[in-house]
Amino acid sequence: MAQYGHLTTLDADECRLLLGTRRFGRVGWNSASGVQILPVSYGMVGDTIVFRTMAASPLAELVRPVEVSFQVDDLDDETTTGWSILVHGMSGAPVEQLPANMPAPWAPGDRPLVIGIAADHFAGRSIAAD
Repeated sequence: MAQYGHLTTLDADECRLLLGTRRFGRVGWNSASGVQILPVSYGMVGDTIVFRTMAASPLAELVRPVEVSFQVDDLDDETTTGWSILVHGMSGAPVEQLPANMPAPWAPGDRPLVIGIAADHFAGRSIAAD
């Protein structure tokens, strides 16, 4: 019986390419009040992940340099296939301009604070069930 499943490691270039195809991810960091993992809509400028928030948000902590992780997944229950990308980097990266493909935040309200994450490590996996 042939096996069609796989669990494949993705290289950094594949991770960058896949990150550019999505608009929503999760940023995680060790905040002043403990570990935080929050969803954001994002865009990419080179290896910098860019998102917007408001000053009253816990995400506003990331305007200063903080070690962060950023994760994006694409999973399909019907086909039991998908991929997951995990990026490590530092927040507080300068953002000269918003990416052309920057999505509007889903959450209501003005989000004038722009935060950049300078990615320094990309890890990813692609998976398909048998």
